[in-house]
This record gives sequence, structure tokens and C-alpha cells, in this order.
Amino acid sequence: MPLFESENITLLAKYLDVETLRQKLVAQNIANISTPGYKRLNLRFEDCLQDALNPDKMNMETSLENHISNIPDVNKLEPFVEKDNTSETRADLNNVNLEHEMTILSANTIQYNLVMQRLTGSLQQLSYVITSGGR
Repeated sequence: MPLFESENITLLAKYLDVETLRQKLVAQNIANISTPGYKRLNLRFEDCLQDALNPDKMNMETSLENHISNIPDVNKLEPFVEKDNTSETRADLNNVNLEHEMTILSANTIQYNLVMQRLTGSLQQLSYVITSGGR
């Protein structure tokens, strides 16, 4: 396995991509707040990740007793964008709520920063091992 493709780093990088896409969708929703008939867009990823990591759904057969196999490949997990047709709409049939979008934006910013801190920490650990580990 290449040095920078550990499961931890791959998952963190994937989650940063997801949070970036979510940020773009919120910006698009806010930009269309006055567009008649516009339906807000929502990003779904956490459900897919939770399903993939559910031990009841994993095939845990092993070729040898000490091996763990069939751990889900994070790179195969893809977020998907869905149109929100369930939220209450205004008279112009637009369902974007600015307060709701700003709440998502704030939560997304916090999550992005936390994941970035964790990724930075993982890379700093690798850097330490590479530069100082052999002493």
C-alpha cells in the first residue's frame, strides 16, 4: 500500500471532497432563493458510509483465520445529490429556506475544519516518522 493511501488518509480526503461539494450545493441553493419553482438540492453521503461500514452488511469471510477481508473501499463510495421535494414551498413553489441553508453551511464549515485538522495531524505523524523516526 502506498504511504499516502492509508485507509485513514483516504477516508479523510474523501470526506473533504464531500464537504466541499456540500458547500457548493448550499451556495447554489442560496443563489436560487428567488428563483420560482427551484427545489433545494441536498447531498447524501453519510448514509452510504454508514451502510458500507455496517458489520451486518459486510461479507466477513476470510481465507485465513487471521485475515480480515472485504472492508469497503472508500473510493467506491460516492455522494449523491437529491432534489428536496418534501420541504414546504412558498407561493412561487421555491423551497429554499435561508435559515436552514445557513445552519447547514455553519455545520459543514465546522465539519470541514475538524476533518482538515485530523488529516493535517495524520500527515504530520507521517512527516515525523519519515524525518525523525530513524534516529
